[in-house]
Amino acid sequence: MKATTPIHPITNLRRRDLQSAIQRVIHQGRGSQSSVYLVEVDGQQAAVKDFAATPPWFRRFVAPYLVRRELRALRVLQGTPGIPQVYGRIDRHAFALEYIEGTPMAKFKTGELAPEVFARVQRVIDAVHERGVAHGDLKRRSNLILTPDGEVFLIDFAAAVIGQRPFRPLINSLQKQMAAIDDKSVPRLKKFVAPELLTAEDKAKLEHPTFLEKMARRLLNR
Repeated sequence: MKATTPIHPITNLRRRDLQSAIQRVIHQGRGSQSSVYLVEVDGQQAAVKDFAATPPWFRRFVAPYLVRRELRALRVLQGTPGIPQVYGRIDRHAFALEYIEGTPMAKFKTGELAPEVFARVQRVIDAVHERGVAHGDLKRRSNLILTPDGEVFLIDFAAAVIGQRPFRPLINSLQKQMAAIDDKSVPRLKKFVAPELLTAEDKAKLEHPTFLEKMARRLLNR
């Protein structure tokens, strides 16, 4: 059964009221990056991803596409453990989703993550792939969040690719290729914070670039 989008009072928030509802800045975007705010409406918190402060050309032509793209991926993934719930669009430049209190994996140092965390990360990634979605940007460890009670969440699906689509073989193939890159996330995380836990399979994943990685290196002459 398809999960329904939860009703949140922020869905009634208008752009002109957004500034007064902001509790703090989670991420201050620069250039074409979005900003992310912790917002409270009627005593309920949410995160708002907002492109309104990006350059005019980007805000007009690119931002609405990125908002639609990420919302679509999050809606496909609704109900998946480890994925924030999406609440809805505020306008063509911003949308609201569940606020996840936690620490980005990028902030952890060697020895600071319990061994069981890596299995939890992989389970969330596997669940996303089972829904036919590839995250596409898990090389950025800040997109992996560990909550105070040990849950793992994936955030920022701006680069996500949705596969398992009838009559879209190229998109489906791209999703599988991106999923293969996602699957390097746990070995890469271990490399930074728990190198002693790297298995032979982990090392093989890190040492052998995927087809997309090879193509990117050729294009970038690296």
